[in-house]
Amino acid sequence: MSVPLDRHSPIPLYFQFKQHLLQQFGNDEFQCGHSLPPEMDLVKDFQISRATVRRALHEMEHDGYINRIPGKGTFVLRTRIKRGLTRMSSFSEDMRERGQTVSSQVIEASWKVPPLYISEQFQTPENEPLMYIYRLRLADNLPIALSRSYLKIPENIEISLSDLRETPSIWSLLEHRGVLLIETDKLMEASLANKEQARLLDIPVGTALLQVEGMAYSTNHIPLEYSVILNSGERYKYMIHLER
Repeated sequence: MSVPLDRHSPIPLYFQFKQHLLQQFGNDEFQCGHSLPPEMDLVKDFQISRATVRRALHEMEHDGYINRIPGKGTFVLRTRIKRGLTRMSSFSEDMRERGQTVSSQVIEASWKVPPLYISEQFQTPENEPLMYIYRLRLADNLPIALSRSYLKIPENIEISLSDLRETPSIWSLLEHRGVLLIETDKLMEASLANKEQARLLDIPVGTALLQVEGMAYSTNHIPLEYSVILNSGERYKYMIHLER
């Protein structure tokens, strides 16, 4: 497992050690749920201080790669996907930035009358159907999220249900048609996985989920997509950076 670290490099030892572990994760040498060697074994193998090991592991835990349980050990969580809240981006864009392969399984694609509160936000008649797509989103074939979207496509833009079924990214599809999404409102809350959600996400019933719901707008604040996304709390987290 160990490789010599470059003590003459300007790159700190803890960062070199951390990058080596992440490379091992990327090569699937550690599977989800596997434990890392004890800290003192890592100290011996890499000939670095315990403080160096702990700093690297602390950052990896903060980033969601591992979970350290006192008295039991350090366990791999796989790559828990991390999304920023300070930049508007799609699921597909975030996954690609992290080197993940994005895929989707379409559960339903149809014209559907949305709930009243969604119709009101689109300012459409109560019984007017909208384009609807329900998908399971995966990163490197790992189920990450369930996504339901209602879309009100501008009259001068041609998008079919077949287009929705075949595209990995709705936002990219819209952009290719000349429609840009430039702002969004989101509401986040916790929920628990029901039987259907647990089956699709391959998690136990009652597992914590993070629900992200809201509207995305094109230019001139025109509502375009209302989405409800259920993220697996075990595999996904959001990150926010604030300044004062």
